[in-house]
This record gives sequence, C-alpha cells and structure tokens, in this order.
Amino acid sequence: MLRIHSYFETAIARRASDLHLKCGSPPTLRIGGRLVPLPEEPLAHQEMPNLFLPLMDVRQQEQFRACLEANFMINYQNRWRIRACIFRQRGSLSGAFRFIPTKVPSIDQLKLPVRLKEMALRPRGLFLVTGPANSGKSHTLAAMVHEINKSSARHIVTIEDPIEFVHKPRRSIFTQREIGLMTKDYQSALIYALREDPDVILVGEMRDITTIEMVLTAAETGHLVLSTLHTVGAVQTIDRIINVFPGHRHDEIRTQLSLSLLGTISQILLPGREKNERVMAYELMILNPAMRNLIREKKTNQLKSALMLARKEGCVTLKDNLTELLRDERVDARLINALMKEIVE
Repeated sequence: MLRIHSYFETAIARRASDLHLKCGSPPTLRIGGRLVPLPEEPLAHQEMPNLFLPLMDVRQQEQFRACLEANFMINYQNRWRIRACIFRQRGSLSGAFRFIPTKVPSIDQLKLPVRLKEMALRPRGLFLVTGPANSGKSHTLAAMVHEINKSSARHIVTIEDPIEFVHKPRRSIFTQREIGLMTKDYQSALIYALREDPDVILVGEMRDITTIEMVLTAAETGHLVLSTLHTVGAVQTIDRIINVFPGHRHDEIRTQLSLSLLGTISQILLPGREKNERVMAYELMILNPAMRNLIREKKTNQLKSALMLARKEGCVTLKDNLTELLRDERVDARLINALMKEIVE
C-alpha cells in the first residue's frame, strides 16, 4: 500500500471532505468545514515526490512537468473517487484531495427542495446551481442528473473538469467527457455535444464569455442545460451573466435569459450542530412571467421582492431558509443571526 493511501483511509474514516498535504505542515483534513491537522510530524520537502508521483500515470506526469500542476481523478478501491490537485508552491510539491462517494446522491438524500425534481424533468431551458467554492454544487448537479436518469429516457451529455460522479445508465444513456483527457476545452466539447443528439447537457462550470454564450444558445435551441457559477444569490447570478458581455450586447443577453432561464439555486454549506455535520442553506428562484419581465426590462434589483412574492410558487429566499434552519435548531443561532445581519446590510 502506498503511504498516501493511509492518509486516504484516515480521511475516509473521519468523514473528511478534503485532505491537504503540504511541506512544513502535518497532513490536514477538512471535517465539517473545519481544518483539522493530524497528530503527526510536518511533512518534509524530500517526502513530497514519493507521495504524489506514484498516483500519476505517464500522461499525468507529462502534464505536470509541462504545466507545473495536474488535476485528475483517482478511483480508490471502488469506494470513492478522489479529485487530486498536485501543484508546486514555495519550491515544493503540494496536494489537495477532494473525496467523492461513488454512489450518486439523490435530491431527497441531500435534503434539497423538491422543486428541483420538477426542474430536472423540464424538456428545455437553463438551470443554474451557484455558490462559493466547496458549497456542494457538484453534488446538487449530480442529484438532478440522477433524477433524470431514474425518471425519463434521455441522452445526457456531461462536460466536466474532471469527471466527478460516474453515472450508471438506468432509463437514460450517458456521454461523460473530461476536459483535457477526452476533449480540449469546454467550448470544443459544447460544439460537439450539440452534434451528439443530446437531450440534457451538464456543463461543469461556465468559466468564460464564450462558454456562457454557448450555454445560452444550447438552452435556447431546445436542450435542458445544467451548469454552475460562483455567485451568491439569484440577483447576483443574473447580473453576473449579463455583465460578462460588453454593454452593447446587454439587451440581447437579457432577452435570452428571460426566455431560457428556468431558475437558480444558490447554496452555502454551514457547520451543523452534530459532529462533522454540514448543513446546506439555499435560495431557490423559479422564474415566473413577472420575473422574466424584470430581467428583460433591466429591473433585476426588484427580483428579490418578486422572489418573496413567489413563495407560494415554491421560491425560497435565503432569509426564509435560514429562519427554517434556526427554528429546527440545525445550525448554531449565533451563526444564523450573523448571516441574517449580512443579508440585511
């Protein structure tokens, strides 16, 4: 067994989401959102190559030598997929590892709003999962794809960097493509995806203007598209998409969004009351005609009010959801109150 495998086993046993291995620091886990160093000596400079290089195949080692960093998946004992990021910092090698269970989660298991099931089964349009890094966006996307897979016969194309969850066909069929390994980049993958007779396209991340434009076009031309952004809240998400484009195109993009956007879920993970527990707080926007008009008429600043008025339609503001978590005593009241204060400000 490789030495690094003992760290993997410790991380899995302690239900860590991440493992950090850095020269000069002891191995460190992220458990329940908190960093927890292991009771070991700091890792030495000369140890690092022997930890990381055996994990990489020839192609990955070539990528690492050329780019000074490598990002790849490890299938660990058929129990976990581990997203590995190996890089150089301060003259030494470092590694960050994210642990992903091989079993795809369901919407119910993640305690996501039931309206996501309806969104997953829409025939066309764009649905966005947003939030900061490490907020569970990949899990939410995987759960929506799982809902499609068990409920309807569709061709689902996923484009990811790297592939995190591997989906087994049930009622749907899958094409899963990984950036850098199976396709050049998101733009190339999207061009070819549209030629592959897809019903659903999952785009792991909308990183640039070209990808965003292609995603909007795919949603507009009769496909269901699922993707992510690193934004917090429905209003910020829509403004971010519009403002990526030059000013003379804003009206065009507003119109596209008003026609194709189905909704957004913006999520954050909070430390729960139980040991190592993380609890999701979210804001859910399901677009209705009034919201579409606000987007088209440059009144996104009024979307928050429209969101509150649409509670009966299944929309949930972040404040409403935090209030529910406080009532159910799932998260410390001081943290909830601090977040509430931020929302007001």
